[in-house]
Amino acid sequence: MYSPYFTVAAVIAGVTILQAASGLLLVLLPLRMTAEGFSVQSMGWVAAAHGAGFLAGCLITNRLVSAIGHVRAFAALAAALSAIALSFATFDSPAAWVALRFTGGVSFAGLYAVAESWIAERTPRALRGRVLGFYTVCTKVALVTAPLSLTALALEGPWAFMLVSALCSLALLPVTTTRSANPAPPTQNALGIGELYRLAPVGVLGCFSIGLINAPLLSLIPVYGGATGLDLARVVVLFPVLQLGSLVLQWPLGRWSDRGDRRRIICGLHIAVAILSLPIAFLDAPPQWLLLPLLFLLGGAALSIYAICVAHAGDHASPDQMVSLLSGLLLSWGIGAAIGPAVAAAVMDTVGPRGLFMYLAVVALAFALYVVHRMSVRSPAPIDEHVTFVDVPATSPAAAELSVTDALRGRAAPRD
Repeated sequence: MYSPYFTVAAVIAGVTILQAASGLLLVLLPLRMTAEGFSVQSMGWVAAAHGAGFLAGCLITNRLVSAIGHVRAFAALAAALSAIALSFATFDSPAAWVALRFTGGVSFAGLYAVAESWIAERTPRALRGRVLGFYTVCTKVALVTAPLSLTALALEGPWAFMLVSALCSLALLPVTTTRSANPAPPTQNALGIGELYRLAPVGVLGCFSIGLINAPLLSLIPVYGGATGLDLARVVVLFPVLQLGSLVLQWPLGRWSDRGDRRRIICGLHIAVAILSLPIAFLDAPPQWLLLPLLFLLGGAALSIYAICVAHAGDHASPDQMVSLLSGLLLSWGIGAAIGPAVAAAVMDTVGPRGLFMYLAVVALAFALYVVHRMSVRSPAPIDEHVTFVDVPATSPAAAELSVTDALRGRAAPRD
């Protein structure tokens, strides 16, 4: 049990440090844009640029890794990300920040792909699910805790960006000093959108829907907090509370979905997102005792849906389709993540900060109605054909390779 974790410990440590940098940026950028006087729409475009860059990174990383190998690719992308973080402190125009955020999205996607394909290559198949669980917990803990450091930093000046840059540079140390051999280049063969939709329509559109929901929720929640009059210490807490809800509720919800028609869980969670969003949308400034529990539950619901959509799609896929299917689902999520923040910001620009939660409620209810329609025209997959739920992060197609073996354990033998 010790050896498999030891062989990938350096990579997990590197990505955990990177997730801390990502969490800092997700909270820091909206706060700095607010201080710089950016419009809400400009903030939406900056957030959308990250989703677009992430999508592009998923598509092009394999070529880079094939050309120079995992270690060099990780080092190059982390160094680029370190420079990008410092550049945010140098430029103060929305157009420059859109370009920087797009490039940063490409770098983050590439880093996750390199790390997760490395972990998949070096982990025995029988232990991949456990290693994935450990990896997911480490990275989510980093996302929860890192933004809290902003309460001790001055947002003015370059200091906070210097911390992000330092974390990106520190992520190089465990990866570049490991003695593990360079893995083989990863493969990525996504199913076509049409084929993917025919296989699991709720899965593919569910991933698109949750991209539309989660990207603006995570990137614009600091904007909402600042616009409703919260001080810095309270604004910084909002993002970790969302992530903490996911950390606590993801596995119970996923295991619950193993017991029946996952579409009911997907539909119910979308309805929960809408119900939890409405009180925040219709209160000018909810008190902290009400806002934080609502955000905890909202994060638990919204940030858990992606992995359940993946499990639902896996119920309808053959074993040899799993990796390519999960790659296609990630691309569907990425398209939603590239669109959602710009649309949500436009709504906030029109009706005020509460517009973020109005937007979330409308998107969630619309997709819930679609799922109700799909349940009326297609029978659920039999429970004995379910794959076992695995908490697959929306980080790279390579994460699919880590999840496939454990997921397929729960599936009965194919029928004659």
